[in-house]
Amino acid sequence: MPRVAVLKIGRGNFHQGFEVSLELREDGGSPVGEIEGRLGANTDIEGLYFLWQQSFRNLTAIARNDGWEIESSLPTNRATKEITDDCWQRMRQVEANLNEWLQPSGELGWQKIRERLSKELATQADTMRLAIKARDPILWKLPWHSWDLLSSYPNVGVSYSPVEYESWEIAKHQTQSDRVRLLAIFGDSQNLDLAADRQAIENLQETESVFYHQPQARDLIAQLRDTQGWDIFFFAGHSQTIEQRGRISLSARESIETDQFKHALREAVQKGLKIAIFNSCEGLGLAQQLADLHVPIIIIMQEIVPDVVAQSFLKEFLREYAGGQPLYTAVRHAQERLEEFTELPGATWLPMIYQNPAEVPPTWQDLRPKKHRHRFGLEWQHLPNILVKSLIMTGLVMAVRFLGGLQPVELWAFDQMTRLQSDRGIDERLLIVKVTEQDIQQQRQYPLSDHVILQTLEKLQAHQPRAIGLDIYRDFPVEPGYRELVAHIKKTPNLVTVCEVSQPEARANKFGVASPPASPAENIGFSDIAIEPDGTVRRYLFHLNPGDSLCQAPYAFSAELALRYLDAEGIQPEATSQGNLKLGSTVFQPLEKHTGFYHNIDPRGHQVLLSYRSFSKVAREVTLTEVLNNDFKPQWVKNRIVLIGVVAPSVGDRFATPFSNEIDQEMPGVVIHAQMVSQMLSVAKQERPLLRFWPQTLDAVWIGSWALMGGLCVWVFHGLVYRRIAIASVIIILGSLCLSLFSIGVCVPLVPSVIAVAITYIITSNTVRLRTKG
Repeated sequence: MPRVAVLKIGRGNFHQGFEVSLELREDGGSPVGEIEGRLGANTDIEGLYFLWQQSFRNLTAIARNDGWEIESSLPTNRATKEITDDCWQRMRQVEANLNEWLQPSGELGWQKIRERLSKELATQADTMRLAIKARDPILWKLPWHSWDLLSSYPNVGVSYSPVEYESWEIAKHQTQSDRVRLLAIFGDSQNLDLAADRQAIENLQETESVFYHQPQARDLIAQLRDTQGWDIFFFAGHSQTIEQRGRISLSARESIETDQFKHALREAVQKGLKIAIFNSCEGLGLAQQLADLHVPIIIIMQEIVPDVVAQSFLKEFLREYAGGQPLYTAVRHAQERLEEFTELPGATWLPMIYQNPAEVPPTWQDLRPKKHRHRFGLEWQHLPNILVKSLIMTGLVMAVRFLGGLQPVELWAFDQMTRLQSDRGIDERLLIVKVTEQDIQQQRQYPLSDHVILQTLEKLQAHQPRAIGLDIYRDFPVEPGYRELVAHIKKTPNLVTVCEVSQPEARANKFGVASPPASPAENIGFSDIAIEPDGTVRRYLFHLNPGDSLCQAPYAFSAELALRYLDAEGIQPEATSQGNLKLGSTVFQPLEKHTGFYHNIDPRGHQVLLSYRSFSKVAREVTLTEVLNNDFKPQWVKNRIVLIGVVAPSVGDRFATPFSNEIDQEMPGVVIHAQMVSQMLSVAKQERPLLRFWPQTLDAVWIGSWALMGGLCVWVFHGLVYRRIAIASVIIILGSLCLSLFSIGVCVPLVPSVIAVAITYIITSNTVRLRTKG
């Protein structure tokens, strides 16, 4: 974002020093910081400047021979070369004295100001401008552009204004033309060649220029009041400042002060006038009076200016400005090219910008086109460039994504969208029998004895559940009751027990946790859960190859329970030609090593995204003690899936979920299994969709489309405020669409799209700002 550094030189004088402050503000925005200090005394610089001014005016008088009187103290026969050498010496003395004065000193505040300005210039040299606000007009005339702090930054322009110069809020209108409208007034041309100025203006493209030569005052006023308005007012001819009041000569017979046509100027400003250029002598008085009328930008010559210098400046300024350079940069570049006039030392000091620092200097593109400017900010020929930037950004984002660089932040975004989903409430098809800390204390034994497990199973079986899942390892006896529990397991076909496949261990032939010895192979499910590197459960692992594990169950504990329930509903599992599970009309397309935002994940077995039903309670819950005491309703069990598991924190069977940060607790394993059962049942019965990713190709198209939107925000909308509103709206729409698609089972790239749209917007904005084509 462009910034303006406002160096305010307030109370004081050259003999006592000045109060100073440095105010930093975003272009067109509010101040973002201010540093106060004091600038020491400098009793020499004022006199040195007047000596240069006297010498320069004498040179100018000789060069122009147009009636300017040479100082009486100067011998009339003095050689021009000697005067030039003297002027060079005076110029160097002023610049050296200025730089010495502005060096770090014993004034701590000034040192901090200088250090902060130096830091800002180093980081924002191409987008920063410096504004000098001062009470004493001599301070405006000093060659600030020769300050050593600015010498390495040729694009940083300098403007001037009084301390009291404040913003004036008006209803800003645009001119009615689709070209830049320029009113050029050529006044008294005695001893002047104004044809070069006219030629420089006529060379401008896409400009509607109206020329008037030596008009009468009433004609000037009438033109300023033109109903279409003007973007630029230009004057060339003779002008002068007397007692801080500026006067322009319209002809040899008529001159006029700005006070005499102030109402017409104010009306022109209201109709869109943005820049006034006075390519004439001693324009400081004109600038001060025009500033009082709130003309946004005024470019003047502060001293008597030779004709060739004025012509050169105008030509170079218009070439730079219309060619896309920011106004301040264009002025400084044109200013520095005046050094070719070696016979006029200090010619580079003459042009100056007089402006309210709160105003944003317009670019040439800001001046045109006017028709539908907020609809079309750039030309059609720029659209291919935006398309190329969008494609490049899409490729970069996809590459970083493929390498896993975005996976952590995409997982975070996935969690946020999961939390924003509506809570579906409890699944009436499920019942969880939870073993709490109180249950363990009451039994005074952990692991729970086989007798307690048997009692629980018998009490539940009495009410005809469709399936019971025992999420408690029983790979070894826990007396008393082992023999009776084995017998019960053998004769109960709707009882599913668990084992754990686990990961192979080094130098171990067997690994994992075995199932109860009495359980038939078809009644066993693995309890393994896919856990992310950050410890969060976001995937549902429902099938795998157990290999040499002690647990030989191919299907998950939750899947075995769900399939038994669905079998009674007439829904049988099928296998597609690719070997994927199909329930009803839904195919469980497994995640691969590079799917969606997942990269280099363990793709073992078949796993899908886990869609949580509820963050608070997925199913009705009763405690182990309540079951043993028959303190529950039979209808909670009949034709339901019952899951039995330990929820006591001391056991440690708990996992982080996308809701963990929100509810500040982890979810017990049995509850996560219940979430998985509920998802499989709901998907098979078409109650909710299976959460899935798009193919990588479709992801790239989606990201590329949003990257293009970022560029279009710059292309379609011209003003900075409009662009910011547009880009904010695009990001809000993007987030809303991603959330809506997520709710219907499609997980699309949110974070990569936001990155693509934002970076494309920033790159395109910078390109437009630095290289606007008029």
